[in-house]
Amino acid sequence: MRYSGVALVRWHFSCDSCRRMKIMISQVGRELYKVPLRILDHRVFVNGEIEAFLENFEVRRNDSEVEKLFQVTETVGSLRYDLSRCSATGSGSGTENLAQLDTEVNHLLDGVNALLAKAKVERTASTQLQEARLAREQRRAEFLTNLEHGYRRIENSFEEKEEEITELYSDLQLKLNIAK
Repeated sequence: MRYSGVALVRWHFSCDSCRRMKIMISQVGRELYKVPLRILDHRVFVNGEIEAFLENFEVRRNDSEVEKLFQVTETVGSLRYDLSRCSATGSGSGTENLAQLDTEVNHLLDGVNALLAKAKVERTASTQLQEARLAREQRRAEFLTNLEHGYRRIENSFEEKEEEITELYSDLQLKLNIAK
């Protein structure tokens, strides 16, 4: 049938190609459905941020504690110096009291030094924490692998669709005798 010099073209798809197209579209739909779930799953990121925060907090807290201990050491040192000056100039029962204070201050200074030595010891993570970190790293690697695999599948399906469409149009051009 002709209308004003233009031939009507009837599109004919075989049932097999329709089924394949429906299957491919449903596969793409499934993959697209999974993408937001994968992208919006922030548990790995949030856990990493929490660990970094806790580590920074422990470092800052440890630094502030060490700084306070140094201040106490300086104060005790200055008191000891002042005490030694007073004991050198004093006499009698005042000297005995100052001697007792001197020994107490020395004990306090020794305790502060022991506490400083203990604070300098680095703490290592427990085996449970190390295992949890390793498990998170493995889950993250698996997630990234699955994500890459999904991207490759989608890319391959789009390339196949593009080839099918290119073939379809080239067949149409041949059937309709259209020059490129």
